[in-house]
Amino acid sequence: MIYLYLGVFAAAWAAAYLVIRTLYKERLEKLKSLKLYPLAFVLKSEKLVKILDRVAASSPLFWRTISNIGLAVGFGLMGFAVFFLTKNIWVYLFAPKQVGVQNIVIPLIIGVTIRFEHLPYMLLALAAVLITHEGMHGLVARLEKIKLKSTGVFLAFIFPGGFVEPDEEEFKKAPPRAKARVAAAGSFANVVVGVLVILLMMGVFMPVESGVIVLEAEEGSSFKAGETIFSVNGVAVNRYTLMENITAEDTLTVRTSLQNHTFKLREPINMPIAWVLRSLGVVRIDYYYPMRVGLGDPAAEYSVYRTFWWTQLIALGVAIFNMLPIQILDGYLLLTSLLEAKIRSEKKLKLLGYTVSAAAIALLLSNIAFTYKTFGFFQL
Repeated sequence: MIYLYLGVFAAAWAAAYLVIRTLYKERLEKLKSLKLYPLAFVLKSEKLVKILDRVAASSPLFWRTISNIGLAVGFGLMGFAVFFLTKNIWVYLFAPKQVGVQNIVIPLIIGVTIRFEHLPYMLLALAAVLITHEGMHGLVARLEKIKLKSTGVFLAFIFPGGFVEPDEEEFKKAPPRAKARVAAAGSFANVVVGVLVILLMMGVFMPVESGVIVLEAEEGSSFKAGETIFSVNGVAVNRYTLMENITAEDTLTVRTSLQNHTFKLREPINMPIAWVLRSLGVVRIDYYYPMRVGLGDPAAEYSVYRTFWWTQLIALGVAIFNMLPIQILDGYLLLTSLLEAKIRSEKKLKLLGYTVSAAAIALLLSNIAFTYKTFGFFQL
């Protein structure tokens, strides 16, 4: 069904683009702040630059301290990313028996590696992560007196984002340490967002799940997607009891957020709760963490939880990935900016940068390749 919605959305966007371009072509060409494309638009604003100027000028010592902390954190993230990927390869090659979910490295691609059901949560997470990421880049750039041509937001099909557009000449002439601070600022903002969201989750939700929520059920099953299962024959359902055997002679009672399901048994059973649920048509589940101050609807609470969960995952994931010394990422700019002070030859600097970038790309691709070789194709 989601493919149908996306197809209709794409067709509607394309039709709207053709109508607007036909009726308002001359007016659109005069607008510098808005750029319209068949499946995207970019909205630029110089007013946001003034806002960043005011914020940077309000407490320069504070923001200077923050940018220096961000610089240190940036190098820490770069070291962690390289160490993690290197150690991961070592485990895949020399300790295959230790390989588990903690060794999975995959790109987050909606519809390919990520199920479409996670799309709403990811869109909200991406909006929060990208806007704060780019906003911090812009703030530190203004703190370093680097001119910004504009800032803005964009929507590419269904994916939101933000950007800052520094003056290229001024950025090139800026001191190496200033450029390094700007490069590290985005990932530092992501770390802050990720940590704050984790703390928020700890405060808002109970630390132990009190049931499982049905994500997918077979056609004809008594259970529906979004229904929360609390117990089977009086035994609470959670990660610790799912694989515990349950014994039943004549009937099976499953208590859920919607009703109590009672099933007549043809013969006695003695099997794990997970197997019982699978035999009743439950295909996929996830754990349900109730809110400390509940909304009265487990499905709604689950949606809030998943929004927070995806936000912290993407925030911390982008922070670490972005600090890899790969040419298109901020980690490359961070590394080469500080190497400028040591390597005066631009040719040698580029050669070293390209070499490090190629090694980082090879390391990343190797991790992805070993992940799929070990676990096969799967979707989160």
